[in-house]
Amino acid sequence: MSGEARRRAGLLVDARQYDLARPEIVRALAEDPDDAAAFHVLALLEQRTGNHDESLAALDRAAELGLPPTAHLYTRLNTLYHARRFPEAVATADELLRHDPQHVLAHVLLAQMLGGEGRADYHRARAHGEQAVALAPENDHAHYALGQVLASTHGRWGARAALPHLQQAVRLKPDDPANLNALGVVELTLARSRRALRSFASALAIDPTLEPAAFNVPLAMLGLVRRAGLVLAVLFLAAAVVGVALAPRLPTSAAGASTGAGALGHGAAVVAVLAVVGLVAAWLRRAIPDSLRPAAARAWRRDPVVAPLVVSAMVTAALAVVLVALPVPNGVHVPPLLLLGLVVRLVAVLVSRARTARYGRDRATERAELWRPPPRRPPRPDVTPS
Repeated sequence: MSGEARRRAGLLVDARQYDLARPEIVRALAEDPDDAAAFHVLALLEQRTGNHDESLAALDRAAELGLPPTAHLYTRLNTLYHARRFPEAVATADELLRHDPQHVLAHVLLAQMLGGEGRADYHRARAHGEQAVALAPENDHAHYALGQVLASTHGRWGARAALPHLQQAVRLKPDDPANLNALGVVELTLARSRRALRSFASALAIDPTLEPAAFNVPLAMLGLVRRAGLVLAVLFLAAAVVGVALAPRLPTSAAGASTGAGALGHGAAVVAVLAVVGLVAAWLRRAIPDSLRPAAARAWRRDPVVAPLVVSAMVTAALAVVLVALPVPNGVHVPPLLLLGLVVRLVAVLVSRARTARYGRDRATERAELWRPPPRRPPRPDVTPS
């Protein structure tokens, strides 16, 4: 009978129905106080509910009663890992691999722990990650772990090496927000802000509470706005050059009035500048996933880092149009407008960078909340008359 109660408890733990599992495991242990498998189920239950010390105590009792070493050590490794007791977890993983050198998840957790921030042992971490991928090429956790290790060092080189593994992790398990967020971070490191933003948006669509993805969304948006601003700054400088070249040929100048030349070039320059401004605006809009657009519509004005760059981009675009569209005699308007545009751009960049350096985690949390997609509305109730 204790076996039946233990079996029910195990199924309930797997189904995350912990409140229902506890009385079942109590019943199983009351019927057979020396059931090693029942203590193992109890350890799993305590681990899942965050009672790590109780889980370890139950595991010790299960080991005394004859629980196989691999089962005991793996559950102990998982418990220590989730309790963030990493030195003990690393030692447990090493012991587990002595019993089972091909234990994939032991290699995965060792790669993550040894390659983690503050515990960097890159070469060992990479070796365990590569071994996990070699043993289980269809395991998304293996690719995720190796990708995280590769991305943790060597800057863009590491990110390029990590990219295919994280892409594979997403292909193998596209509904795991951790895989999507890790892929987005690597894409952001490679200056692929548009792809990174899509990855973060997909992660938040699956788990709106995922804090790392929420923190990364404004970073990706900043990359997009910087790229758009750079294109518009180049357009502005080109418009200044064109404005100077066109000025002597326009009817408002002395030479242009006598020849009537320059009208066609003037019109073409205006159309070209407006076209580039329109293309940049359209590109920026398309780069923002649908789920983030409602947040982006309000956040770009309130984000203290992005807002100055957006304003400067808008001013730069407007000045570029003015530089080629306004037929001022002999182009006397070009130098002051050029100076104004450069000053606005410089001030915006300096303000944005100063705010980025100044904001701590609390302000970063505020920024993340600005860009977080709104909660999805529940489906409307069916009010169709029966």
